[in-house]
Amino acid sequence: MLRDLLSDRRGRTAYVLTKVAVLAAAATATWPLSRVLGVRAWYGLAAFALTLAGVTVAVLLASLAPRPAAAPDSSVDEGAEDEDAPGPEDAVALPLEDSLDLHSFPPRDVPEVVAAYLEEAHAAGLREVRLIHGRGIGVQRERVHSLLARHPLVEAYRDAPPERGGWGATVAYLIRAEDEA
Repeated sequence: MLRDLLSDRRGRTAYVLTKVAVLAAAATATWPLSRVLGVRAWYGLAAFALTLAGVTVAVLLASLAPRPAAAPDSSVDEGAEDEDAPGPEDAVALPLEDSLDLHSFPPRDVPEVVAAYLEEAHAAGLREVRLIHGRGIGVQRERVHSLLARHPLVEAYRDAPPERGGWGATVAYLIRAEDEA
């Protein structure tokens, strides 16, 4: 990650300026100590400055070193993309289960994921599903409850019993397919 940050000039400049700011803060903190400890406080600051400079230079040099090339694969033409590699448009089919753990989804995607899951569960004939949103401070729980309250396929919902997640999960009861008409 640091290597990516330092890959361009602006990143390197920001890194060096951060180190200079740390050194300035250390010098400011050393000033009152110099009145008590005398010149020894400045020796400590000089040692700190040299160490900081050495680390900064080492990191910058490491970031500028060429990255090791990937081992060549004789079965693939250079410059050609792997046609078998999944792209962002390729969906992965997952088995439909009676519970969905929402921890692996970004919070902004949860409403869309829950709605799609409810439709798939209903189409598969499931009558009860469990949505695992976690305990936390309750923000995700409220979002899930709000979505369930207005979703047309949901008959009722409640917090899961303690053995199934307690208030870290919500059980939703779906309408029957024949009730939909």
